[in-house]
Amino acid sequence: MSREFVDVNSTYYTKCEQAGKLLKIQYRSKTYDELAMDIAKDALIYLPYGYESEPQRSYPVFYLMHGGGGNSDEVFGGVDARTDLKNILDHMIEKGDIEPLIVVAPSFYYEGTTEALTSKKDARLLTQNFHHELINDLIPEIENTFRVKRGREHRAFGGYSMGSEATWNVFAKCLVHFKYFLPMSGDCWAIQVTGGMLCPQQTVDFLIESVKAAKCNPTDYRIFACVGDNGVAFKPMDSMISEMKLRGKYFYFHKDFAEGNIVYCVAHGGTHSYEYCYKYIYNALPHFFK
Repeated sequence: MSREFVDVNSTYYTKCEQAGKLLKIQYRSKTYDELAMDIAKDALIYLPYGYESEPQRSYPVFYLMHGGGGNSDEVFGGVDARTDLKNILDHMIEKGDIEPLIVVAPSFYYEGTTEALTSKKDARLLTQNFHHELINDLIPEIENTFRVKRGREHRAFGGYSMGSEATWNVFAKCLVHFKYFLPMSGDCWAIQVTGGMLCPQQTVDFLIESVKAAKCNPTDYRIFACVGDNGVAFKPMDSMISEMKLRGKYFYFHKDFAEGNIVYCVAHGGTHSYEYCYKYIYNALPHFFK
């Protein structure tokens, strides 16, 4: 069973009277490889309207990863909000579609990884390694700096395109830290590049073994997977999803999380673009942090 894709209300693209705030933070991390280099990183932060005027309130956190070739400014268009995402989030919160939340937009790239900007193979290595930085450095920085709710039930991770590959990896490696996942327009590359299409059985086996290793029950995680059927990511992701549908013990599909742990939402005619990435976020976030 799949969920019907819902387009964004046109009014959500306009500036919102109750607008949130964007700011950039800096933090330190490591390469978490054989070189073990110290590196400087940054992330763009979305704080909801009312964050500064309600100092007693804490918020769930959505970690959102960009696609290949991007950076921490990509999804929001920098602190100047040159994309539609901030307006969409502002309106969703103002209209009560979602509870106020904090969004953290980091990057899996760092200085010295320029070759990975154009190499899928090199970018895959970075997305496969990012979970170390996420758990050891980024989450502690966020939780020490902002008023966020702690615990896996208050954390979500999502990403678009290569960020979706990062999302599947965070699912595999960080189930004890996250409950909600939003992979958008991208399959899991843990076995090989475009593994969702080239080796779907082995790829899904990998995800299931990760669930077992984390000692999680199927009720412990929620996946809202989105893709457009008019883009390059559709066949790889749809092939992997089809294999996941055969593994009902671990992935049971439904139109919402009331009766399933994975929702599959296909945008008919949807392209491989940030335009649809924002629409997928609009579709998914109302189902998180329940």
